[in-house]
Amino acid sequence: MGEEYGERRWLELSERERTLFLEKTGPGFREEALKVSLGELWAEFSEADSRFAELAPHMSGARVLRQDPLECLFQFLCSSNNNIPRITQMVSYLSSLGPYLASVGGFKFHAFPSLERLSQVSEEELRKAGFGYRAKYIVDAVAVLQSKPGGGAEWLLSLRTLELQEVTDALLGLPGVGPKVAACVALFSLDQHHAIPVDTHVWQIAKRYISPELEGATLTPKLSRHVAEAFVMKFGKYAGWAQTVLFIGELSSQKALLPVHLHCDKATEASSKKLVTSKNKRKSRA
Repeated sequence: MGEEYGERRWLELSERERTLFLEKTGPGFREEALKVSLGELWAEFSEADSRFAELAPHMSGARVLRQDPLECLFQFLCSSNNNIPRITQMVSYLSSLGPYLASVGGFKFHAFPSLERLSQVSEEELRKAGFGYRAKYIVDAVAVLQSKPGGGAEWLLSLRTLELQEVTDALLGLPGVGPKVAACVALFSLDQHHAIPVDTHVWQIAKRYISPELEGATLTPKLSRHVAEAFVMKFGKYAGWAQTVLFIGELSSQKALLPVHLHCDKATEASSKKLVTSKNKRKSRA
């Protein structure tokens, strides 16, 4: 049985003959989400894009989570101009403020803290914990969310019923939230499957595989919107899922797990070809 802490969504599964069966669901669970065939989507994406087709066999475990919006928002507030190890450290600190759940393998697990608990954390405390300028964004975002009618957590959940542009506009009204963070929160927690977070990695992916005519251009807000539209044009209403796989394929930690020909960029490929050509010439002379 998988169950989230407190009053959050839960479901009960059983396994028979290596097959999972849905037995019960709690409030807020979307059973229709189980009707999306990832295999069919991957086939459609592969047909639409040769780079995705190359990566797909090596990315079978890639998934887009439907996170709790409150948790997702503060995770991505931590990600602004940051690296993965430091983001992990900051998110772990915030999580440690929540209710203790269990210890597994020597690691303590906590539910993500409520807005009320986060409101008790000062900017100074967060700065001492290494949050830097993001400390003020987090404290201010908590205050703004607490002022929302019905409470910030419910307000965030209500965004799931809106269109992407409405969701984006609402999120941009929160301290520390720019277009990229808004797109991330929309994609990973607010059911906006075609939201495309555009950062330098996605910009490079777009220039290399999606819109090569952008080569030589500089990323601007207008071109960021162009890139997002190009992804949707190519991959459809689940474009954000396809973009996630392409993004993972560019991470250095994942490239090491891919065949060499899949993690070489254009400069490396050109260098490798020159090296091979040079070696062949030396062999022919010998």
